[in-house]
Amino acid sequence: MTKKRDLIPAGRSKRRAHIITIGGGKGGIGKTFLSTNLGVALQSRGHRVLIFDADINFSNVHLLLNVDFNRSFDEFLKGNIPIGDVIQKGVGGVDILFAGEDFQTSFSLGDEVFDTITASLTRIEGEYDFIIIDTQAGLTELNQKLLLLSDRNILITTPEITALVDLYRVIKTASSDKSGMRFDIVINRVQNVEHATRVYQKISQTVSQFGIKSSLSLFGFIVEDQKRVVESIQKRIPIVLLHQKGSIAECIRIIANALLGRTGQRKKIPFFFQLLER
Repeated sequence: MTKKRDLIPAGRSKRRAHIITIGGGKGGIGKTFLSTNLGVALQSRGHRVLIFDADINFSNVHLLLNVDFNRSFDEFLKGNIPIGDVIQKGVGGVDILFAGEDFQTSFSLGDEVFDTITASLTRIEGEYDFIIIDTQAGLTELNQKLLLLSDRNILITTPEITALVDLYRVIKTASSDKSGMRFDIVINRVQNVEHATRVYQKISQTVSQFGIKSSLSLFGFIVEDQKRVVESIQKRIPIVLLHQKGSIAECIRIIANALLGRTGQRKKIPFFFQLLER
């Protein structure tokens, strides 16, 4: 196995991407929708963006960005092809790394597979301004690692009680490993900013009530517009492109503005190298 200390090529640029992890509690709350549309919004402003679909067994980022699987992720894991051969260009110009659809059965993201992916991403992360990681539902071991080390953690939820309870569990569990963690909250499927604010206040009050040592902020919201969301998914065109003047596109642009306004100086140690060291 490759020695971890040898994973960074000699002479590699110390500049690296901003790593944005997008997580949440239960499935179906809009993680992938936010990941893809936010990535396209950033790319449209001249930033180089890679979206990494970390939900290996159930990759679906490519479906929203109109990418058909035509390369073998399995061949990459075997070391037969470089990571660049499995990264594809999606609608809006963003790059996508996803497992594809050729797996007949699910496989475990064990240490060997994890090290292969992260070692390869370590070598290329300096080629991007942003790497957006679309995580699995809940708080898996991998999600926990990502949340602990990412530059920014965006957690998305909806007003439904089940989604809020699961979000609280994610915040509580993640914070138990690292006091003072910062989470940027995005509320999906709300009526307006007042509705989003009320939902966020419930989350903040619950976290405070139980003494969880974390920092929360209302990072943005996405209004309910099921008709246009379904149309965007069916046409496989991000809503920021399909309905550029619509309310949801404006919500995504506001989130992108907030993200660009809060990105500080990037750490010199490659993000994925840090994951390997843990």
